[in-house]
Amino acid sequence: MKILVVGGMFPPMRTGTAFYTRNLAMALQGHGHQIEVVTLGEVDTGSEDGLTVHRLPAISLPLAGFFKHFRLCAWKPANWWRLNRIARLSGAEAILLVNHYLDIAFPARFAAWLNRIPLVCSVGTQLQSLNPRRNRILNVLDRLVCGLLVFPGCDRIIAWDNQIRQYLLDVQGKEILRKVVIVNYGVNGDPARLLSRQHDYQKDDEILGVGAVSEQRSFVPLVRAFAQLAPEYPRLRLRIVGHVYYDAAPRLAAELGLSDRIAFVGEMSHEQVIAQMHRATVFYSSLTGQYVGLGTATIEAMLLGVPTVVNTPLDLLGTGVLVDQQHLIQCTSGDPAEISARLKLLLEDGELRCRVGEGGRTFVNQYLNWDVVARQMADVLGQAADEFRSN
Repeated sequence: MKILVVGGMFPPMRTGTAFYTRNLAMALQGHGHQIEVVTLGEVDTGSEDGLTVHRLPAISLPLAGFFKHFRLCAWKPANWWRLNRIARLSGAEAILLVNHYLDIAFPARFAAWLNRIPLVCSVGTQLQSLNPRRNRILNVLDRLVCGLLVFPGCDRIIAWDNQIRQYLLDVQGKEILRKVVIVNYGVNGDPARLLSRQHDYQKDDEILGVGAVSEQRSFVPLVRAFAQLAPEYPRLRLRIVGHVYYDAAPRLAAELGLSDRIAFVGEMSHEQVIAQMHRATVFYSSLTGQYVGLGTATIEAMLLGVPTVVNTPLDLLGTGVLVDQQHLIQCTSGDPAEISARLKLLLEDGELRCRVGEGGRTFVNQYLNWDVVARQMADVLGQAADEFRSN
């Protein structure tokens, strides 16, 4: 099948969505499909990681404290026509749009309409805020812009997991569910390379968090939890990898006199992040919005065998699939005392670290596998194309 993958984020940008777009395109290509990618950047067409990648010019408008990768491309009519031309020349039988809220969605819908092919949108990001007023505004914008201008042109909507499905239901209404199909996601890079690494479960000296430090992932409760653990574990360190948008956690670490034991190291290359995970005792992940998934970094840590503490719902991929203290340690509370207690379970018990680490690795390898994802995605795209041709 000939598929045009369209996404506003793509490497060398380092975001979960960028990695997802590249890895999904590569997985589909590995299954024999003809794939071309359209993304943003300097105007160019070339081979990247064995993929044909077209880049459309865009204006970079980083949103301070929120989204440093925000770029606009739909303001330029030439981008609409160029994307349409790429779809026509590639012979695309379907367009797969990655995420719904960036303005590259509009040229993608335009190209699908002109070329008379289905548009399938893969949704992996919820627009949400801890600020109730801002959250209401985001929901209204989502309903108005995406609900009226993007989703009506989509033949299928891919939800990465049950939390994304619930988000779509709550924001767009139950009518959207007739288009929604759940197709999971996978790790960044080669899973076999991560599986080949043996984790050292004797280590008990470092907690690692990975991800942009933002309002939704502030790490403040983790810093407070670490402060409770610090006197009992004098060798223990906390390391946070990710761009700091929101500096409440670094300031708190300084106020608590823990700056020598808590490091905010900023954004790193993917290889460096993997190296940080490999040396960690425990991986901690906590999104603080209404809808909580696992995230790219979390499933990478799990595939490496690093025992992981997360606030993900256990029914994320279905009832009975994800099990507390078998695949991960679940901690849904934002109370630092509860977080420290859950971390302490792993810090004190090497056998539990091993069981959870190996269990998480098995879980990710079984359910969040690009080979499985590519097959399921191709089925959805093929069905959409067949239905489109028959109408």
